[in-house]
Amino acid sequence: MVSKRWRRLRNKIWRNRTAWQRSFSLLVLLPLCVLTVYFLMVCSERYVAEARFAVKGNESTQFDVFSGLAGIPNQGSSSIDSFILQEYFGSRALVEQIEKEIPLEVLFNRERVDAWSRMGYGLSMEDKVMYWRKRVRSSYDPTTTITLLRVTAFRSEDAVILAKAIMRHSERLINQLSEQARNDELAFAQQEVTLAEKRVTQARQAMSAFRNKYRYVDPTQAATAKMALIAELEGQVAAHQAELKASLAFMNAKAPAVQTLRRTIHALRAQIKKEKETVGGTDRVESEKISQIFSNYEPLLVEQTFAERAYASALASLETARVEAVRKHRYLASFVEPMLPQEALEPNRWKSVLTSGLALSLLWGMSMLGVGVIRDHLGWV
Repeated sequence: MVSKRWRRLRNKIWRNRTAWQRSFSLLVLLPLCVLTVYFLMVCSERYVAEARFAVKGNESTQFDVFSGLAGIPNQGSSSIDSFILQEYFGSRALVEQIEKEIPLEVLFNRERVDAWSRMGYGLSMEDKVMYWRKRVRSSYDPTTTITLLRVTAFRSEDAVILAKAIMRHSERLINQLSEQARNDELAFAQQEVTLAEKRVTQARQAMSAFRNKYRYVDPTQAATAKMALIAELEGQVAAHQAELKASLAFMNAKAPAVQTLRRTIHALRAQIKKEKETVGGTDRVESEKISQIFSNYEPLLVEQTFAERAYASALASLETARVEAVRKHRYLASFVEPMLPQEALEPNRWKSVLTSGLALSLLWGMSMLGVGVIRDHLGWV
């Protein structure tokens, strides 16, 4: 009697059904029942701790016309650091640093946690990072430059502990990036100052060696003084020649006054010749001609002038870099701290069931459509 009832029930439920109904039962209803039991009765509750923050700095953002027309915000250093944080939240480096402080296997393997939700023991670091990315999620709004951090755990205290640890390491990372950028900028400016200082020292040493060799502090001034002396002597010669001509008008050529004027003129001309030889000719007293000394002096003077100007410019750039380094300091501004959640927000059980049912129905419909196309193509009945 029981076997007849069982056969009758089996025929009613299964054998009297079409192939489409059987496939729908196997591919949709049965998995959906299993998932419904899991989501409504087995799946462990997860608490969510949220934090909101922004990376701030004092640097001024330049307006880009094309970005403004396209509605794309300018990407400054703070925005770049925010994107770096997005990658850092799911990185292995962060997981390793957190694991040194907090036992992740203990937090994610609490009692009464279902087998599908727990982390498990003895996992490799790659598997831990994959599980970590399921529990730690973040989003960044480039318009407001605000980052949202969501951390889920099976206890509210664990979620807050993890969120605060992530915030602490994120702040440390931003400080390191800011400090590194400032040090790099200052190091470059300091290197330019060192090179300019070395150039100035070499130019001054070359100038000092030149002066010690030729006994001239400034050959340009010496040459100018020589030319002024020659011009003064030529003026005296012209004056004495005029006086001699006037004296010969009423005196004898052998008169003592006339002879004195002639000797004076002769001496002045000899002195002029000597001074001109000092400037441009051959003079046994002088070791070098002034013109040759001047040709050696001019490149040294130009090099010293440019070296001193470059050194002054490098010092100004270093001071500017120091001011900019202080002004471009970036920091993590947290305005929503992780708070202790009072109720579990995940999983959204009925939403998960409905989503699973919809996904299974779509897969079944696509499968049946594919089977129908194949049958029509092969000419099956």
